[in-house]
Amino acid sequence: MKRYKDPKNDRYQFLVRETLNGYSIEVLIVPTGDIVGLTLSNAASIHVTIPKPYRLQSCTEEAAEKQLDELAALNGWAAIE
Repeated sequence: MKRYKDPKNDRYQFLVRETLNGYSIEVLIVPTGDIVGLTLSNAASIHVTIPKPYRLQSCTEEAAEKQLDELAALNGWAAIE
């Protein structure tokens, strides 16, 4: 599963997780271990640029990871191996 981080801010990691309705893009808050969905309001509060159109949830893991890749490219995030 893909995972990204902002090289300038290691407080957050961004990943895709399986949910009841498919797959969603989530934010791991590293210091606390909390995980929240990357909603428009959450993105604004942590200064993440969101592409248009943006889907928080997708039916397939591949579609969610494609959206995560777009977010990573737009925000200059680095992949975590």
